[in-house]
Amino acid sequence: MKRVKNLFKFAKGYYWMMTLIIFFVIFGRFTYSYVPLFTQYLIAFLKDSAPGAIYKVNFPNFVLDFFQPNDGLNTVLKVVTMLAVFQAFRFFMIFLEALLRGRLSENIQRKLRNEMYEHIQSLEYKYHNNVDIGDLIQRVTSDIEMIGGFLSERVAEAIRLVATVTFGAIQIYFISPTMMYVAMIMIPITATTSIFFFRYVNKAHKVIEEKEASMITIIQENLNASKIVRAFANEPFEIEKMEQANQGYSKELRKFQNIQAIHWGVSDTIALLQYVLTIFIAIGLTRNSLISSDQVIAVLMLIGMLIWPIRGLGRMIGDFGRALVSTDRIMEVLDIPSEFNLNGTETPKIKGMIEFKDVSFKFSDSNDHLLNQVNFTINPGETVVFIGRTGSGKSTIVNLLTRMLEVTSGDILMDGVSIKDIEKHHLRKNLGVVLQEPFLYSKTVYENIAISNRNTISNDVYKAAQIASLQRDISTFDKGYDTVVGEKGTTLSGGQKQRVAIARILVTEKPILIFDDSLSAVDTQTDFLIRQALETRDIKSTTIIITHRITTAKQADKIIVLDNGQVSDIGTHETLKNKEGLYKKLWDIQGSLEEEFLQMVEEV
Repeated sequence: MKRVKNLFKFAKGYYWMMTLIIFFVIFGRFTYSYVPLFTQYLIAFLKDSAPGAIYKVNFPNFVLDFFQPNDGLNTVLKVVTMLAVFQAFRFFMIFLEALLRGRLSENIQRKLRNEMYEHIQSLEYKYHNNVDIGDLIQRVTSDIEMIGGFLSERVAEAIRLVATVTFGAIQIYFISPTMMYVAMIMIPITATTSIFFFRYVNKAHKVIEEKEASMITIIQENLNASKIVRAFANEPFEIEKMEQANQGYSKELRKFQNIQAIHWGVSDTIALLQYVLTIFIAIGLTRNSLISSDQVIAVLMLIGMLIWPIRGLGRMIGDFGRALVSTDRIMEVLDIPSEFNLNGTETPKIKGMIEFKDVSFKFSDSNDHLLNQVNFTINPGETVVFIGRTGSGKSTIVNLLTRMLEVTSGDILMDGVSIKDIEKHHLRKNLGVVLQEPFLYSKTVYENIAISNRNTISNDVYKAAQIASLQRDISTFDKGYDTVVGEKGTTLSGGQKQRVAIARILVTEKPILIFDDSLSAVDTQTDFLIRQALETRDIKSTTIIITHRITTAKQADKIIVLDNGQVSDIGTHETLKNKEGLYKKLWDIQGSLEEEFLQMVEEV
C-alpha cells in the first residue's frame, strides 16, 4: 500500500483532473450500455411492428414515448436519428476524456521530471561521484513516462472496466437474470489468472529495468569515451560487451513476453468459451420462450462489455506492476537526502581570508584519513600554491572549501566565520573553481565564457579571454568567439578548454579563485602569462593554485606542502628550496627548468 500511495502521490495537484476523467469514463460507460438497446428495439419493432405494440426494452419512458407510435419507417428513422445524436454526444464526451488524459499525462511527467532534475541537482558530491549515469537517465525518462502513462491511461481503464462490467451486468439483468449470471461466470477465473500474472510482472519488470539500464550505461560510456576506445583499438571488446548486455536484456524481455503471450492466450480462450457458453444457453432459453430473439442479440452485444474489458485486465495489471517498479526507482532517488539539509544561514561579505584549524577528513566507509590535523592561514589577496604527491589531499582541500565534502573534525573559517554557518549557495558564489578537466557546453566560445555571469558585457568577456591567454587562439578560429566548441569542448585542445574555463571564472569577479591543477595542459610560458595577468587584474582575489609544476609555485606568496594528508612545510620558494623535505626533492628533480623559466621571463 505504501508503494501504491507513492505512485498516486505523483498526481498531487492534478486530482481534480483525475476526478473529471473518472466522471467522463463512468458516464461514457453508462451511456454505452444503452447502445445495444437501440438494436434490440429495432429488431423487436421489425419482428412485430403492430401499431401500439410495447417492446420490453430498458429505455427511459421519455425515449419509449419518443418512438411511439409505431408507424413503420418513421419509427426506424426516429431510432436511427436518436442513436446518431446519442453517439455524437458520446463521442464528444470521449474526446474530452482523451484530451484530459493526454494533458494529465504530460503535466504529471513534466512536474516529475522537474522535481527529479531539481532534486538530483541538490544531491551531494559523493552521490554524483558514484551514480550510474545510464541508469539515472532511464529513471528520468522511461520510468517517468511509465508513471505518467499509468496514472492517465491505466487508472482510467481500471475505472472503465469496473463501470463497464457494472452497467453491462445491470442491462443484462433487466433482460434476463439467468443470462447475467452466465455472463459473469468467467470473471473470477480471469481475475485469478491476472493476479498471478501481476506477481510475476512485479518481479520480472525490475530485472528488465536493471538490464536495460546496464545497456544504456554501456552506450553512454562508449559515446563519451569514443576517443579512448579508438586510441586503444578496443572496438571489438566494447562491441562484445554491448552484445552481451543486449543479449541479457533481450533474454529477460523475451521471457516476459512469452509469459505475457501465454496469459493473453489464456484470456482470449476464456473469452471465447464465455461467448460459446452464452450462445448455447441463450439458444436454450429462446427455445423455451424464456427470452426473445431480440433480447438474445442485445445480450450478445452487451456481453462484450463484460468479457473484453476483463481480457484487458492482464495488461492493466502488467502495467500496474511496471508502474510500481518505476515508482520504486524514482523514490530511491527522491528519498536520498539533499545536501542542503545540512546548511548554514549566514551570508557574510567574503574578502578572501581562509583558516584551516585542525581539519581532518575521511570518507564514512574508510578508516584512513585523507587529511589529518591540517592547519594553515591564507590572507586576503595572497597567491598560495599547494604542492604534494598524488593522493596527498590537495583536491580534498578544494572540496572541503566548497563544501562538496564536510570536514570530519576541526573547522574551516572564511573571514572569521565557520563555513558550516555560511549558506552553501552564498559560499560557492564567492568561490571560483577551475578544475583540471573542465566541462564545456555545446555552445559558442563566447557563450561558454559568459555562462557563469548572465549579466556580463562583451568587454568583460574579451578581457577575461585576454587574461586567460585565449585571445590569440580565438583569433585563429573561423568564426572567432562565435565558434561552436562541440559537446564537452571536443573541438578544442586540452589547454584551450582549460583557458576557456579560466576565462569563465574571471568574468564573475569572485574574491577567491581556485585552480585545481587547471594549468596542467598549458605550456610553461602560457602558464606564466596567465599568472602574471592575474596579478595585474584590477580586482585582487585570493588565489589558490594546486599544481605539480615548480615554475608555477615559484612566484607564489606562499607555498603549502602536503605529504600523507598533513602539512609538512609552509614557506616561499626561496626558503623551501634549501630546506630538507618534499619540496626540495621536487625542486631538485625539476631544477633543470630554472634556466628555461628565466629565459621565458626575459622574452616576456
